[in-house]
Amino acid sequence: NHLEEDFKILSDNDLRTQTLKLKKRYQESKNLNSIMAQSFALTREASVRTIGLRHFDVQLIGGLVLNDQKIAEMKTGEGKTLVATLSASLNAITEKGVHIITVNDYLASRDQASMGQIYKFLGFRTGLIQDDMSKLERRKNYNSDITYVTNYAVTFDFLYDNMALNSSEVVLRPFHYCIIDEVD
Repeated sequence: NHLEEDFKILSDNDLRTQTLKLKKRYQESKNLNSIMAQSFALTREASVRTIGLRHFDVQLIGGLVLNDQKIAEMKTGEGKTLVATLSASLNAITEKGVHIITVNDYLASRDQASMGQIYKFLGFRTGLIQDDMSKLERRKNYNSDITYVTNYAVTFDFLYDNMALNSSEVVLRPFHYCIIDEVD
């Protein structure tokens, strides 16, 4: 919250360069906690500028909980989808990939399209896995900074990858950070 005013006065281009600065700081320190406040403030401002939604304090807390690898329970309408952008953006800075797993293709597609605007503004690439995609399309989308996928699709892609006879058949990148929507 203390950083909000500093980020509000930056131009869009200056705001975008903040992501590059955070990536550099992470590469030097290998410590996401040291850049968390700046990343959350950056994501909040990008959200306001792209989709017109500002993260409330309770949503910032939800982002902290997710980043701490815990379950953040929120009722319908309290903004779980927006909360995920905070820890997804922070973990995407590592360039090791973030998976956001949801229950069906519609939600994966909807969330990638809406929240993807925030990520794109920040300089991240988003991917979307859909049932009818080829292995090549799947690999390309899994190699994005942030990938939206259903629990069904990622499970079967994992199984198929483990049965692959050579590495050219593998579509998933190594798992790094994952957010599971509707964990119950």
